[in-house]
Amino acid sequence: MNQLKIFALACLLYYSSGALAATEWVLQSQAPAVNPDFQAVEEFAKEVNAMTNGRLIITPIAGDSPDRRSKGAGIYSSVKHNQVQMAIGWPNWWHQSNSAWNALQSGPYGFMNIDASMMWYFIGNGTKFANELANKDGIIWRPAWWAGMELGLITQRSIKSLDDLKGKVVRIGPGIPNETLKQAAPGVRTVTIPSADIQNAFESGRIHGIEWTVPSATIKMKFHHSEKVRADHIIAPAVWQPSVLGDFLINQEAYRQLPADIQAILETAMKSFALTTTLRGKVLDMEALQQFREEGVHISTWSDQDLQNWKQQAELVYGQHKGKSSDFKRFFDDKMSFKKKYDDYYETHGAYDRSR
Repeated sequence: MNQLKIFALACLLYYSSGALAATEWVLQSQAPAVNPDFQAVEEFAKEVNAMTNGRLIITPIAGDSPDRRSKGAGIYSSVKHNQVQMAIGWPNWWHQSNSAWNALQSGPYGFMNIDASMMWYFIGNGTKFANELANKDGIIWRPAWWAGMELGLITQRSIKSLDDLKGKVVRIGPGIPNETLKQAAPGVRTVTIPSADIQNAFESGRIHGIEWTVPSATIKMKFHHSEKVRADHIIAPAVWQPSVLGDFLINQEAYRQLPADIQAILETAMKSFALTTTLRGKVLDMEALQQFREEGVHISTWSDQDLQNWKQQAELVYGQHKGKSSDFKRFFDDKMSFKKKYDDYYETHGAYDRSR
């Protein structure tokens, strides 16, 4: 009997001391190390380590790190083949595996507010639809954080309209945002360049304008402080991506091998990450936009005529995708149905302290 008690006590001490062998994961991010969202990923990894008592150790790798396992759209394949166990990126980058991903990322005149998108993903069908696509490739999908309305284009020379983009080469992410820009601004050439390669492409003159996520992330890239080619003009906002969200990709087999309690901790940590990173990010964006102004960056906005052009071209692009993919149509129609309910409700219950 005494031996059984000793054995039980030893087992208790073994488990409570964290002596179990740790599971080690690599998390590949698309964001460069200086971006606030990557720094939030580093905090996330530390929190998971602490909450699991060292039983799940996640090592995050920045998108511009020489140690990165993959970059850009290749991150999806890396998770699929368990070359990394986890990643954080943007849904529209995965559109090559299935064009329906385009319906899940933000697009022109889609969800205009962060909370509407959050509701659709956390309470509506958004996360379920994303997993319909991801699970086929052995991937679990979760919403990561909402960047919201992105900055726009940061350029060396002033761009004040869609007409000014004629003959210019612009870095922009893939998918519907890219397609809509090309239709709205005939004569523009778009290129999709991962974070690690943008600076060289800009300073060499290969690109004239850069779309790089939100103000707080863009200002950290210091395009406006470059000694070779200084980008001191912005046209805002990024009409092509309102309420944009980032996503977590998790290798399904690696996830299933985790004990149930660690799975639960990971799920909770991801939800916490989504909330805190989203809210903190928007405060940082407000500060960054003011800092751009104080540092002499000229900020202009699209005209009403340009915005109308954006809307017309977006509707054409959406129609093209709906005709090609039944999944895209199903996801997009559900999303727009939710948007209508949201808009109808906030027509009477929205902010009333601003003129309409």
